[in-house]
Amino acid sequence: MSNRLVGQIIKKMKIADNKKAILFITDSEEIMAWADGDCCSDTWIEHIELPANGFPAKVLAVEDIEMPDLGQPDGYEYLQYYGVKITTDKGHMIIDYRNESNGYYGGKLVWLDDRYVSTENWVEINASA
Repeated sequence: MSNRLVGQIIKKMKIADNKKAILFITDSEEIMAWADGDCCSDTWIEHIELPANGFPAKVLAVEDIEMPDLGQPDGYEYLQYYGVKITTDKGHMIIDYRNESNGYYGGKLVWLDDRYVSTENWVEINASA
């Protein structure tokens, strides 16, 4: 199944102040992805690497990627590392997200449909060329 972002032109992006969601503002719609953790776990967006040549940028592909295991830092029971690569005509973007659990649960980035109404407090992400 193709991601709704493919073919869209991203004009700007925002991240929720709690790092639980990211909002893509395109030339035709707003598309949100939410960091979702299974039962008894916590998932959040850790870092976003933006396209080298900024926005606006046309999305060519979206794919889940393996992220390096950076180990188990103090203060976490069990930490897992996930990533999504968004290829654009201005370079690629990497969304690095994490999940903390007891080791039995994981996380994912969920691409929400039009019916979802966000109650997040958004912070703009700057990516001008």
